[in-house]
Amino acid sequence: MIQNWVSIFGSVEVEGGKITLVPIQQPHSAPNAVEQPPHAVVRSNIEFEQGSIELEVWLPDSSSRCQICVGSGASVEVFAGLNIIGAPYGFAAYKNGQWEPVAGTGHGSVIKAECWHKLKLHVQGSNLDLYFNGVKVASTSYQVARGPVSLLLQSEGGVSVREVQISTQKPVCFVVMQFTEEYNALYSEVIRPTCESFGYTVVRADDFYTSGLIIEDITRSIRECTIVLADVTPNNPNVFYEVGFAHGIGKPTILLSERNREKLPFDISGFRTLFYDNTIGGKSTVEERLRKHLEAIGS
Repeated sequence: MIQNWVSIFGSVEVEGGKITLVPIQQPHSAPNAVEQPPHAVVRSNIEFEQGSIELEVWLPDSSSRCQICVGSGASVEVFAGLNIIGAPYGFAAYKNGQWEPVAGTGHGSVIKAECWHKLKLHVQGSNLDLYFNGVKVASTSYQVARGPVSLLLQSEGGVSVREVQISTQKPVCFVVMQFTEEYNALYSEVIRPTCESFGYTVVRADDFYTSGLIIEDITRSIRECTIVLADVTPNNPNVFYEVGFAHGIGKPTILLSERNREKLPFDISGFRTLFYDNTIGGKSTVEERLRKHLEAIGS
């Protein structure tokens, strides 16, 4: 896809695949606001949820900022890059009009100026890794919303980026459920085709159980997926552990349960659950409701 970039704040020049900040000081929105160096935010036409974003950046001075923003326009935007919240390398979130530090490294060091550097952000599920000149300099766990890629450029001089490459990967739905014939039918007839119709790669946890992999592989897969879908009908300790881990790291989770289950455990009873009847008509209903939940997560 051809990349198009538009400035949504500040002034930039876009020419031949190169984006350069035009350092024009913007008027303050508040009388007593602290003066900031000139900056601009440019937004692309590329929708991104997970994958890699790579670019080269020219810093006119060591305090210049170049940050990649994912989840642009969502309620929470995640920024990753250089000179961020007091750290040479790291991550920050912008939500409710406030900046929130997420992770920072390189304190006490200075980024070399007046040369081109390579910057890369890799997102897989809620795992975020930042690379500087091929070296992983920061990592964090944060859920990223789907949205266009943006760049924040800030400097008294003409900070520039070039060779922007955006590689997207299909989101992953990690399915947790009991592995018996009746649940296998729900998975193959409803869950998998419905999730695949929304562009998800669907992975089921039974591969890990049958191959004897350790719990670290399960938790890693939950971190690397986009959403977790769990059937909590039977009292299965493995399922409840994985649901708890997903909730603990803020992973979007959809719960399913047969309507004839006596009562949900207290710890999950407050979460929205799709109740269904294990009949032909019931499967049609849960498919419709599952579609609505997936639409809400993707919006």
